[in-house]
Amino acid sequence: MLTNIVLDSLVTGLPLAPLTLGVYVVFRIRQDFDLTVEGSFALGAAVAAVLLVAVVHPFLAVVAGALAGAAAGAVTAALHLGLGIPVLLAGLIMSIGLFSVTLHVLTGPTVGLAGAETIFTVLGVTGDAGQVLVLAALVAAVLGAFALFLRTELGLALRASGAAPAMVRSQGVGDAQIVTLSLCLANLLAALRGALLVQVQGFADVNLGIGMFVAAIGAVLLGTLAVRPSGSRVLRIVAAVVVGTLTYRLVLVAALRFGLPAADLKAITALTLVAAVAVQRYGAATLGRAEPALPAAVRQ
Repeated sequence: MLTNIVLDSLVTGLPLAPLTLGVYVVFRIRQDFDLTVEGSFALGAAVAAVLLVAVVHPFLAVVAGALAGAAAGAVTAALHLGLGIPVLLAGLIMSIGLFSVTLHVLTGPTVGLAGAETIFTVLGVTGDAGQVLVLAALVAAVLGAFALFLRTELGLALRASGAAPAMVRSQGVGDAQIVTLSLCLANLLAALRGALLVQVQGFADVNLGIGMFVAAIGAVLLGTLAVRPSGSRVLRIVAAVVVGTLTYRLVLVAALRFGLPAADLKAITALTLVAAVAVQRYGAATLGRAEPALPAAVRQ
C-alpha cells in the first residue's frame, strides 16, 4: 500500500512541479496572482497531444506546448501593461478565452493518445517506476535551469522586483520587462506541466486546467511552510517547490487510497489550502517567524 501511494504521488506530482514553480514566480516573488496558468496548462496539454497524434517527436511536442503557454503569458502582460488591467483580472480574462482556444486546438473536448509515441515509449520506459525516473530527470533539468537563471542579473532583478521595485528600476530594469518576463515564464512552466501530464495519462481534455491554480497555490504554501525559502536563497526556493508539490500530491493520493470518494478531492484540496494558510499565519507567528501567507495585493 505504502509503495503504491509513493509511486502514484511521484508519477502525478513530478509533472506538477513546473506549474508550482511558475505560480511561485508570480505568487511569492512578484506578490501577485495570475489565473492565466489554468488556461495555459490546458493549452500546453492540447498542443502537445495534437502534435503527438500527428507523429511529431514527443520532446518537440513538449517544447511546442510550453511555448504556447509563454505566448499566453505574453498576451496577459499586454493586457496588463497596455490597458492597465490588473494582473489578477487579466489572468481571469485569459483563462476564460483560452478555454475556447484549447477547444479549437483539440477540435473537440478530448484527444486520446492511443498508439501515439510519448517520451516514455521513445525512451523504452514502462511501468510507474520507469516513468518516475524519466519525470524526475526532466523536472530536475527544469528546476536546475531555473535555479541557474535566478543567479543571473536578470534573475536577480526578478527576485528583487516584488520586494524592492525601486531598487530594480535604479539598476535600469523596467517594470514592463520584469512583468512580461514573470508572466511568460510562469505560463511557460504551467504549459510544460500540461505537456508532460498528457503523456502520463494518455489523453488531453479541455477541462484539464480547472482547479490547477488552487492546487499550485496549495503546493506553494506547503513548500514554503516546510522549507521557508527567502528571496535570495535559490536552492531553498527550488526545494520548497519540490517538497510542496510532492506533499500536496501525497495528501490527495493517500486520501484516495484510503477510500475517499473521488468526488471529495476538491474538498480535500480546499481544506489543505486553508490549513496551509492558517499554519503560516498563526503557527509561524507562534514560533516568532511570521510571514504573510498571501501577497499584499490580496490581503487588503
